[in-house]
Amino acid sequence: MSRKPDEMDLLAMARPASLDRGSRASADDMLLMATNEAPGESSRGGPAPSRPRPRPWALWAPLATAAIVALVFALVTNLASAPAVLDPPRTNRELFDLADRVERLPAESGAYWRDMTIHGGRVSGDGYGIMLIERIEIWRPRDPADPVLTKLWDHGARPATARDERAWRAAGAPARVKAFCRKNGKCSRIPIVYEPKGCQYSLKVDSPDIHPEKKAGMLTMADLAALPTDPAGLVKRLRAYHESEKGPGLMDQPFEESLPVAARYLLGTSLTPAQRAAVIRVLAGLPTVKVAGTVTDPLGRKGLSLDFGERGDYGELPAYYRQILDPGTGRTLSSVTYAARTASGVTKGEVVNYSVSGPESGWTGPPPSSPKGCRKER
Repeated sequence: MSRKPDEMDLLAMARPASLDRGSRASADDMLLMATNEAPGESSRGGPAPSRPRPRPWALWAPLATAAIVALVFALVTNLASAPAVLDPPRTNRELFDLADRVERLPAESGAYWRDMTIHGGRVSGDGYGIMLIERIEIWRPRDPADPVLTKLWDHGARPATARDERAWRAAGAPARVKAFCRKNGKCSRIPIVYEPKGCQYSLKVDSPDIHPEKKAGMLTMADLAALPTDPAGLVKRLRAYHESEKGPGLMDQPFEESLPVAARYLLGTSLTPAQRAAVIRVLAGLPTVKVAGTVTDPLGRKGLSLDFGERGDYGELPAYYRQILDPGTGRTLSSVTYAARTASGVTKGEVVNYSVSGPESGWTGPPPSSPKGCRKER
């Protein structure tokens, strides 16, 4: 494996392929800029990093990795995002209150920041919906001289909802279902695997030319640690990143438009409580960001749902995107895409795409040298 997926790769899998109609910048571009510009003033959650990069490991043997990733995790297209305005609104009291609580949290410690991310994308099977599941885990060291651990689980697939499972069982609970059918009638056959059976890992120190956090335009662990803890200073720092072109190909996007994306990205990274509180306050001050209430995320956790005013399509289905924050820590729990209407076997409000942060994520000690149940990459 030549490179490891980073947070922006992960976000890309849960975000639309294009966030701004008519813009030359793709979702990958905007999200990369987000990393470079870090958050400014808005946070949001739902089902969304640098230019597209190849997957390190293959999916199932019958399926081409690139094709599946493209079809499953980039089906949402043409999401339109309202431009960010930096004049603070009179709403979002819940976010300001959350920032106050987060700021009082004790600082965390650890040699590594552990990211466990689970992605899900709905596809159509033999008359019912199938959710493809991917799990990726990355341990990022504070000290760049320490090794990075990357684990990628074998993919899983299951009926998307209880309704879909009933239809699957009524069809005889086939071990493989047809999906990704082309106009010529040929279809791929996806195995139903409720839980991944194994994983592959790498543990090594990456050189600056291939480590994702040291690529041009990406924020390093040191960059994140140095972000200001006051909203004004944070926005200033992010604007400086933007103006210095730390995000390649992102200068087509005005800073005000990229700021909400950057903020959303930062809420899933290794910020201190004070830094996270600053990001939340920046988001709370954006009139394009609205609190959409308390919801349950794909892992069954309660969280604060943020609406960024983005609407688009998941395949041919109208959809909308939300970001769900942990009400205790202010971190991102999930990014979720929902169906905006009932059609094509999908019910309005149903989850069609998501990226969630697993409960294992956070500061921890050094990773095991040989992760249990994982085979070492060749």
